[in-house]
Amino acid sequence: MKVRLAGGVVATDLAAWTARPSGPERVTGGPSAPPGAAVALGPADAADEDVRRALAELSALVGAGGPAAAGAGVDLGDGFRSARLDGARGDQRDAVLAALRALGLENAGRLGDRAGFLVALFGPSVTRRVGAAAAKAAGDGRWAALHLASAASDVLGPEQLERVLGLDGPDDAVPGAPSVLAGYLGRAFEGVPRPRRLDLLLDLWSLVLDQRDRSARRARRMATQGRRDRLSDLRERRARHEDELVVGWMTRTLGVGEPTLADAARWIPPDGYWHEQLVRMFEDAIAATALLRTAVAVADHGYEEGLARSAPLIAAVVEQCPAWGDGRRRDGGLPSRPTVHAGEIHRRLSAGGPVDARLVGFVKPRLTRAREFALLVIETVETVMERMIGQRGDVLRDWGATGLGAWRDAAGYGAARPPAGWDGIPPWTGPLLGDREPLRDREELAGDLLWYVDLIDALAQLHGHDAARSVDGTGAPWFDHDPPPEDPEPLTPRLGSVTLAVSGAAQLVELGGVPPKGARTWTAFTEGLAAGTAISAALTGGFQVPPPVAAADGAAVPGAAVRVRVARSARDLAEWSDYMGNCIAGPAYIDDARDGRVALLGLYDGKGVLVANAEISPLRPQSRGWRVSEIAARFNEAPGEELDRAFRAWVDALPGTRPPEAPVTEEVPPARPARRRAAPRLVEEVGPVLGDLARAEWDASGAAVLEVFAALAATPPDAALTRLRRLGSAQLTAAVRRALDTRAVPLVRLWEATGARPLAAALGGLDPVLRERYDRLPLLLGEPPLPKTLRRLVAGPAIAGPYALDLVGRRVRAAIGRLAVRDDPVVARAVGHRTTEPLLCALTVLVTCAAPEIPLAGVVPPRKVHVPGYPATTLKDEDGPWRRALPDAAELGADTGSFWDAVAGRGLRVPASWLGAGGWTALWARAHAHH
Repeated sequence: MKVRLAGGVVATDLAAWTARPSGPERVTGGPSAPPGAAVALGPADAADEDVRRALAELSALVGAGGPAAAGAGVDLGDGFRSARLDGARGDQRDAVLAALRALGLENAGRLGDRAGFLVALFGPSVTRRVGAAAAKAAGDGRWAALHLASAASDVLGPEQLERVLGLDGPDDAVPGAPSVLAGYLGRAFEGVPRPRRLDLLLDLWSLVLDQRDRSARRARRMATQGRRDRLSDLRERRARHEDELVVGWMTRTLGVGEPTLADAARWIPPDGYWHEQLVRMFEDAIAATALLRTAVAVADHGYEEGLARSAPLIAAVVEQCPAWGDGRRRDGGLPSRPTVHAGEIHRRLSAGGPVDARLVGFVKPRLTRAREFALLVIETVETVMERMIGQRGDVLRDWGATGLGAWRDAAGYGAARPPAGWDGIPPWTGPLLGDREPLRDREELAGDLLWYVDLIDALAQLHGHDAARSVDGTGAPWFDHDPPPEDPEPLTPRLGSVTLAVSGAAQLVELGGVPPKGARTWTAFTEGLAAGTAISAALTGGFQVPPPVAAADGAAVPGAAVRVRVARSARDLAEWSDYMGNCIAGPAYIDDARDGRVALLGLYDGKGVLVANAEISPLRPQSRGWRVSEIAARFNEAPGEELDRAFRAWVDALPGTRPPEAPVTEEVPPARPARRRAAPRLVEEVGPVLGDLARAEWDASGAAVLEVFAALAATPPDAALTRLRRLGSAQLTAAVRRALDTRAVPLVRLWEATGARPLAAALGGLDPVLRERYDRLPLLLGEPPLPKTLRRLVAGPAIAGPYALDLVGRRVRAAIGRLAVRDDPVVARAVGHRTTEPLLCALTVLVTCAAPEIPLAGVVPPRKVHVPGYPATTLKDEDGPWRRALPDAAELGADTGSFWDAVAGRGLRVPASWLGAGGWTALWARAHAHH
């Protein structure tokens, strides 16, 4: 009997067995022998007991190394060897490496002749020195180095492979099969001189390990913090504590035991009250800094060494804060001030006991709120400065002149922010310090506010950064403690792993990227590949998606817990490729999809994670349906059996594409058909297509937006839209005001949520022929009541939710506009704290058009168009932010038709309450701080 094995091998006079729940089963083909299955290969007349022992060994091998390990021909005893049936992915190097990892170096003899499996790993030119280096790597457990060397053996020489085999790093730095990575390396390095390839690969290795180290550092440090966010609880506790202090001051200064409301109205806080606020603000900041640095130290070095490193800093905090217990709760709950936790830790450490489980159990919960205390202190500093600058100048200058020598002698300076390079925060340090010389020329004072930025730097270090990023000129807090990474351009090779990075480079080469001459670093190499115009050209244009496939976009695959997303353009493929580590964005896929010869799909699990890519092709004739041409998981691994089976069944059920019928020549004009009612035709023709488009848009953004609207409506997310739709304009405006006042929803987040319009996006994606045929569809984007035809359309479950989301978004924006034109303090405070360019432009256009009877400040003089501030803008720029803001301003309630008359007559204006220190230019810069 002949058995077809992986790699085109045919075994004669042998039999193959697989393990079944009922016992050993001899492979005879058909359903009992799926492609690539692991089998035990042995004599056809083997005894049953020998077969059972061989299958037990095979199961242990596959359990340790996966099905790929079976392809290495591992000795299973009694004349049996492992094998894989025909149809397996990968090549022999994948099998040998998987088996070697499963067996260990001590059992490598079961793979057969040493020279044979070395040739499988590194090719026929393998040397003894490479073999020795490979053995050492396997013995040391450095499987990532062995994996990379095996994959690179096609593009590197023996001496270069020895260097690679000497590397050390985590196993998952090189995921996927070696044969897959080998293919990527071959394409990426095809135009690179052989001597330079090693330099690029070693530099890539260091970049990948560096990124992984940063990610691990962040995760390790953030793990010291509590999983439940208690910042709102801390705010409430702090507010009650501040109220108690205010009442205490009032009773002492008024000399009354129980102040009345009238007493409170007449009471003016003395300078001592404000000075005490500044002192308390400083004490809280250094205490929170100490807690943050202690959390970082124990995360990096463990509790014993971390606490030893941090003990002097915590002691210095207690020395500076003699009343550190002020703010402790009697019931043992969260204190209102971080000084309490710093003092409690100091008291235990100073007792001199061992760092045992009891001490760790005491310290650990007092570090878990370090992050939230830091955020609370940053908010407090902003509030105090806003209240006092311009109002309490004498108090500020008096406190700002306080020396910090004792604190710095004990605490020192962090390496991230040396005093010689500190220039202060001019809008704050100016009123505090006046015209004093730079810090590098004198002793540090409280008014330098370096202690404040030390706090933000410590918070940044907790998040895995070296220091906070300066955003000077943009408004408080002036520094970003957790700046997001810059979004890379599509097809920029990612550094999450070696395989991911090399696959990205290989794709750039396939798209026409040319390796730059002389590049010796990985960054220079990939930047040169991406610089070619061929890359940009490859990403332009959309795909011809056949209607049956387009209609299935967003559909669930029964039995697989995944949803299908259809690629509409090359940029979709670029995003998939960036994550999946494959070449689905290659020119062959793009060309076929553009011409409609294939459809390319992404399969997403319930958490929105891409788990597989697939290519499906039409059968012949096309009306028969579709077939799966290719399906692969990440790094071109085989998908799970259940996913593969369920997806193929789903594709089999897709309807085919009927070719267009040839027009029939009519000698006699046909009789005019009877006029049909429009309503059924609209629902039947538009409903299914619009519903699919709307559902896809809803899936993309609906859940996040509903969370915002739930906070606004004070209801669960599933009831938020119903509640908000029922509110009148006055009630809705009050709800918006309440949400902004309590900070339940920041204005920027509310603005972004109200911009999510799934139904509008779906209408935009509708076939223009349908939009032209049913010209009343735009009424869906207006206020009710709708015509009966459209009411029937939006009653469908796929459209009802997106329609309600669009409607509520427009109404909430109108409520924001009503608050803005009456100069409500909640809008002024929100805009002053954080805004964005689209939001600020839309609000400014609204106020300019409405010209409300409130104090207004001029931004642009009448009949002028150049808007001050950086980045520079002009009102006349057709593609500029002011022209783009007109539709949004109209939703806020602006009569945008009068905008140019208003600018000509009165200029561009905003409420004076929006402008703080720095005026319009500071506000405009703040709007760009988070871009």
